[in-house]
Amino acid sequence: MRLFTAAVPPPEVLDHLAAVLDGVDNVDWVPRNSWHITLGYYGEEDPETRVPWVRSQAKGLVAPTVSLSDAGNFGKTLWMGVSAVDSSFAALGAALEWNAHRPWHPHLTIGHGEVLDLPYSGPQWTIEEIVLLGADRRYEYTVVDRLRFAD
Repeated sequence: MRLFTAAVPPPEVLDHLAAVLDGVDNVDWVPRNSWHITLGYYGEEDPETRVPWVRSQAKGLVAPTVSLSDAGNFGKTLWMGVSAVDSSFAALGAALEWNAHRPWHPHLTIGHGEVLDLPYSGPQWTIEEIVLLGADRRYEYTVVDRLRFAD
């Protein structure tokens, strides 16, 4: 199972983004129930090994406040950027990143298609929970573990 940690925006943030994206054509959209910000990607791994590592890495971190921002792309992959309101988001990313060969570029993948010029500034929210997700198929995720910052 491919594993990764993620932050899932609250429904009101997703509603705001969906309203802005409504009417944008020529995009193969990622299903909304799969929208998330990847914090760390671990590849094929045993969840029993990764769960304690994530819990250990996240211990003592502060819940960051973020917002979604302007659209961007990696080739044909379209995404919304993540703007950190405070430095705790960078600390979270540094703690949970595993693949040292790629710099961490926080984003929320929204679809695939031609470059999308979409200025955007979404509402702020505090990430209160990290989820460890498992994926056997694209955009079909299973929650393996949940970690609230208050825990």
